[in-house]
Amino acid sequence: MKINPNQIIRASKQVLNERNYFITFIVLIFVIFAVFILIPVFLIPENSLFFQLTIFTIKDYVLLTILSILTSLLIVMQVFFYKQAKLYSLGKTAVGGGSAIVAALFGTASCASCLVAVFGFLGLGIGIVLFLVKYQWIIVSIAIILMLTSIYLTSLKINGVCDSCKK
Repeated sequence: MKINPNQIIRASKQVLNERNYFITFIVLIFVIFAVFILIPVFLIPENSLFFQLTIFTIKDYVLLTILSILTSLLIVMQVFFYKQAKLYSLGKTAVGGGSAIVAALFGTASCASCLVAVFGFLGLGIGIVLFLVKYQWIIVSIAIILMLTSIYLTSLKINGVCDSCKK
């Protein structure tokens, strides 16, 4: 399969040219960004919003913004495709959205306190958290690649060039 990045641009334009989807996309960016910041605030004892905002570096804010934009784009693209195709079975669409959520969760690896909070909340042990902290940038890179892959595959469906989607 030949990968064509123009598919993402074409599908994004098609989706975001519709006013409702564009507004939803912008709102979701802020909501998802806020969720990324508020997760450790609520899950780590004695943490506050002010403290959380001060421990983030510029690199953390940039990464959270990128993940928020990618997640928001994927969500609105999935909803757009779902409504356009009038899907009544969520199978493949849910898998794409689910993989984006998993990728976004692993994207929190850029922030050690976020990792402790998220994976502690999920009931995972300290060993996993230490592993994730040690290899955080590899994991963040993989998370971004997963998000881009999900967006690309959704773009193929929106553009009508996905062979397996036509069956």
